[in-house]
Amino acid sequence: MLERPDLSNEAIARGLRDAYGISAQQITFLPIGYDSTASVFRVDGTDGRSFFLKTKSVPVSPPALLVPHFLREIGLGQIVAPLSTRTGHLSAPLGDGFNAILYPFVPGRMGADGGLSPAQWMEFGQIVRRVHTAPVPPNLASQMRTEPFVPLKRELAWALHQEIAIASYTDPIQRALADCWRARGAQIEKILRRAEALGRMAQTRQPEFVLCHADIHIFNVLVTPDEQLYIIDWDETILAPKERDLMFLLAGAQADGAEPDPTEAAFRQGYGCAPLDPVLLAFYRYEWVVQEIAEFGKQVLWPDGSGEATRLDGLHQFRALFDPGDVVERAYRSDISSQKENS
Repeated sequence: MLERPDLSNEAIARGLRDAYGISAQQITFLPIGYDSTASVFRVDGTDGRSFFLKTKSVPVSPPALLVPHFLREIGLGQIVAPLSTRTGHLSAPLGDGFNAILYPFVPGRMGADGGLSPAQWMEFGQIVRRVHTAPVPPNLASQMRTEPFVPLKRELAWALHQEIAIASYTDPIQRALADCWRARGAQIEKILRRAEALGRMAQTRQPEFVLCHADIHIFNVLVTPDEQLYIIDWDETILAPKERDLMFLLAGAQADGAEPDPTEAAFRQGYGCAPLDPVLLAFYRYEWVVQEIAEFGKQVLWPDGSGEATRLDGLHQFRALFDPGDVVERAYRSDISSQKENS
């Protein structure tokens, strides 16, 4: 969230002291992230330690906490996991309806800022492979979402689509998004219907389900000053086919006979990549478009207290979905491969 929530530094400091035994010297709001229910802060303690604090205005999903904690416990040191409270919990109430999740502060840059070297792409592939082959214990698996092959956020996207068809907006940001949506209305409707059709096709496949991060692109990779990689943001973790994660990282070039680019080749070398199912890949890329359309539309039209900066960013991100090379075009390219596979 780009605007600070109605949560004082005093309330944060009190919550951290009570739950974690941490005495905060400085608390700095960080205007980053697209989750309208989350805000993040850097916390510098009086003992010299620094922490990354995420506050949530909705209940915290247990797998978002338990999965990275489990992966750290089995030896994946490149996973940033939440810290335990003094009573052994992985989150804590802050009051006023907010919950706290505290992480060690990892200095560095996002992988998207400056990219990854071939060696780092190879390491990234190795990390993702270890996540996908992790033996999920039954008590954890029972708490996780399992892929139903029904496009996430489709109901929200349809609701927005129906409202925009008949509504008028006085707010200029909302009006601009509605105009853009209407101009692409037929295209958006085809995307929603195709995502649902691909989901029905995916339900007939019999893939292996593995532990997936579900948002594992290089915006969720941290690169430290000494070039170490760390994977962050496990909010959407799910049991699903490997394509759920690999759609972000592989072009699916094997499906159309093309050679992968050097970064993809390095990732594949680290991952030891098996062939991708083109139907599953197309479904996940269409589903991602549906999620993005729905989330950015909601961010602007149903802002739930978000300020102008967040709504403007939502408008910009919505428009960018349809740019050359962005997620809509990638979904279309994957669909061509899926249709070849079924012809």
